Amino acid sequence: MEIMNRGLFIYVFLGLMLIWGCDEEDKEIPVIKPNATGVYVDERDGTEYGWVRYGDLEWMTSNMRYAPESGLYGKYEDDAVIGEGSMQEAMYEKYGYWYDYNAALLVAPKGWRLPTDEDWQKLEMALGMSSKEIAAEGFRGNYEGELLQQGDEGTGIQLAAGGFYSEHTVAYTEHWRFRGVYGFFWTATEDPNNSGFIFYRKVAYNSTQVFRASTMKTNWLNVRCCRDAQ
Repeated sequence: MEIMNRGLFIYVFLGLMLIWGCDEEDKEIPVIKPNATGVYVDERDGTEYGWVRYGDLEWMTSNMRYAPESGLYGKYEDDAVIGEGSMQEAMYEKYGYWYDYNAALLVAPKGWRLPTDEDWQKLEMALGMSSKEIAAEGFRGNYEGELLQQGDEGTGIQLAAGGFYSEHTVAYTEHWRFRGVYGFFWTATEDPNNSGFIFYRKVAYNSTQVFRASTMKTNWLNVRCCRDAQ
């Protein structure tokens, strides 16, 4: 009798797993398109950036590629060293520059800005995130992480998983971390509960959610600029 009950439990468990798996596969990602699109040319260096409009904000559709006069920043290097000569041009075109926080504050063109935490929250809510989750930390939402990574077939925002750069190394890690796995993006907002730490957003290639937390100013993350709708 005990063996039969154990076998029945296994069948029921496997059945529930199949049902849950089917439910996950059956869920459909909503199709969300921008209210407007356009192109902006940075008059400082001639770099062209696409933009999309959601709500009362317009967001660039590629990472910043402007070299500021101060602060730390760099391009991806084959040998994980910042310097001249080994940069992969394709990586630069895809990911742009990585900036420490001080540099990130200086790269927005006139009329644009480094998004605040509130700006990111507005975008996430425009893509469907609930007001209950918006201020939480860690992974939040349902499909907003995937929507943020879509190209012209969807939202057009195209957040890319460029990883981040740290000047510090620990065992088994290099300066460049998580490229192709996570994308890290600065906000302009300091964490009130963690002095000197700045909020950021993270998207993952294998997650439909968006990660919110804070990090040290010395890490180098990518920058997406936004502006009030024109």
